[in-house]
Amino acid sequence: MLRGVLSRYDATHTRELALYLSWLVVALADANEPEEAAATAERMIALSADVASERTAERTRVVLARLGEFRDVPEVRAVLESVA
Repeated sequence: MLRGVLSRYDATHTRELALYLSWLVVALADANEPEEAAATAERMIALSADVASERTAERTRVVLARLGEFRDVPEVRAVLESVA
């Protein structure tokens, strides 16, 4: 459901979209969907780069830590290496 809502979310609300995407990343990781979590994390991190927000920075750290559990998955490793 969250995926559907976020696909139609107004991109002018960059900070909010990045935050919502961060929660989706964690949900996907919890559902053992690391490849999809990695793809969503890439979008979230790209959006966060354009926002000066401590909250999005903290959520990025949470996302990266959560993805770290899947570092053996190539898509996840690529995301982790891109921010290292």
